[in-house]
Amino acid sequence: MNADVIVVGAGLAGAAAARKLAKAGKRVRVIEARDRCGGRGYAKAYAGDGPQLEFGGAWITPWHDRLRALVPEHGMSLRPRHAIANRLWLRDGVLQGNGAAAPDDVTAHERAIARVAVDSILLKKGLTENEKGEALTGVSFAAYLDRLGCPKSTRDLFSAWWTVSGNGDHHKVAASEFLASCSYDNGLAEGMIRFWSDTVVPGMGVLAERMIAGSGAELILDDPVTQVMQDTGHVEVVAGSQRHRARACIVALGINQMPRIGFTPWLSDSKTAALAAGHGGRSFKLWIRAEGVPVGTLVTGDGSGIEFAFAERAENGTTYIVGFGLMQEGNHPADPAWVRSQAAKLFPNARVISHDWHDWVNDPFARGTWVAALAGHEAGLDAANWRPEGRIAFASSDYARAQAGWFEGAVISGEDAADAVLKFT
Repeated sequence: MNADVIVVGAGLAGAAAARKLAKAGKRVRVIEARDRCGGRGYAKAYAGDGPQLEFGGAWITPWHDRLRALVPEHGMSLRPRHAIANRLWLRDGVLQGNGAAAPDDVTAHERAIARVAVDSILLKKGLTENEKGEALTGVSFAAYLDRLGCPKSTRDLFSAWWTVSGNGDHHKVAASEFLASCSYDNGLAEGMIRFWSDTVVPGMGVLAERMIAGSGAELILDDPVTQVMQDTGHVEVVAGSQRHRARACIVALGINQMPRIGFTPWLSDSKTAALAAGHGGRSFKLWIRAEGVPVGTLVTGDGSGIEFAFAERAENGTTYIVGFGLMQEGNHPADPAWVRSQAAKLFPNARVISHDWHDWVNDPFARGTWVAALAGHEAGLDAANWRPEGRIAFASSDYARAQAGWFEGAVISGEDAADAVLKFT
């Protein structure tokens, strides 16, 4: 045996599993496909020499207790999100400071806001239909918006918040992703940002790296796993030309990452179906460095391009704006000219200096952004579907039993997987 447990993946889920297993006295080997730890947590110097910014997941909430305990334990700190100082809406090509809806649309707009609030709370209570018998699950975001019958400006507003919640094709991803995010603040989409309270300094990936190092686990980087095979009493993991043997294995990977691994024996039918469907997270996140933008300015757009932009911090006389949109035809987040045109739309007085981003959708070791269940396939992401099979346990924020989609969920899932394999190692 090379180890008691092999952990595949050095993101927060894998790091949390390694930490808990090591505390129980187990020998752990962590194998990671990338040349770094952190998974979808990825902080780097902006444009090569700027401040350290998160290009993957970033914010944590006030109730993310595990992360809040892990950060100081590993010599790190939390940076509070800047307060919203100025709220603007792009409507009919003009920035407005008096709300998302035109005067003639206010009643229909408020009716839609109220309907979303009710539906999100009912979903939070575990219901799959509202009091009108309308489905809350199994329906796409586009179909849900059609059902609301709301003005275009309202659809644009919801679409902006969608880029940081459902974050995928309106016609494919489940509306429940949006409703679940709205439920954080009594059903209000606008309230999502209230609970994005802090970011980890110097970065979430650094936290994962320090957790693994502190556990004493052996870490192997830049070595993609291609096979996981279990037999009586042991598991073999193939990465490159090497075979690694242990008494158990934790596959700490998300839904879109796992199909590149061959499992012997095959995974259960329900897991295989979930992997075949995948998830639809297809947002982009970018940072823009600009002058002339007051820090704390939040702008939601017109349903196209960069739909959500927040002037998150000021450094050396310039402002760093974080922006979100969907990876779809007509959007070109890698193109500086396109980014400047979008910034001019959302921040007319800005002078754009540069921008930077990471393409998670085409990243071969991510194959998408944060988890977004496809309409009709939500059950594949239930934690119950990802119970251990034999000597293999599974861990990811994609299917955590609590706080799924957050790094807190990754930690919870990793700890749960460690508990599972401790029973037979």
